[in-house]
Amino acid sequence: MHTMLLSLKPEIFDLIRTGKKIFEYRHQFYSEPINAYLYISKPVQKIVGYIEFDKRINLKDWKEEYKCNSEVSYRIDDYLSRNYKYAMPINKFKMTTEITLKDLRNDLKKFIIPESYYYLDNFDELDNYIKNNIKFTGELIENNFEIIDEADICRKKY
Repeated sequence: MHTMLLSLKPEIFDLIRTGKKIFEYRHQFYSEPINAYLYISKPVQKIVGYIEFDKRINLKDWKEEYKCNSEVSYRIDDYLSRNYKYAMPINKFKMTTEITLKDLRNDLKKFIIPESYYYLDNFDELDNYIKNNIKFTGELIENNFEIIDEADICRKKY
């Protein structure tokens, strides 16, 4: 399975960490299940979490599936209008020990902060560094998607 380094804003990370956010929405994303280390942007600037994503869901497929539910359909339209195309189910989340931006820049020849994400398959030095310096901590959060609560689809508020 592929692994990426995914950049998140601190407020989005907090929603995932607390189990409130169970889907991540993006314009483009890998089509198959994928793992991601989480780089949290300013002011945090650290790698501090790990996610296992399931296969992406095309929002247009949800639009068709929920066409009889005007409230859900409206929320999906809102996300589509903001250029989101896919929902990635967050199967598992785990906190990790921290790797700071300072450490990344000091210990690696070249570290580039991901604008959105990049695949670690293309960055062996970084991939090995993360694997050697990260330890899982805290509780594992697991989400079950056998039945999706309509309130969780393209949520406006958490």
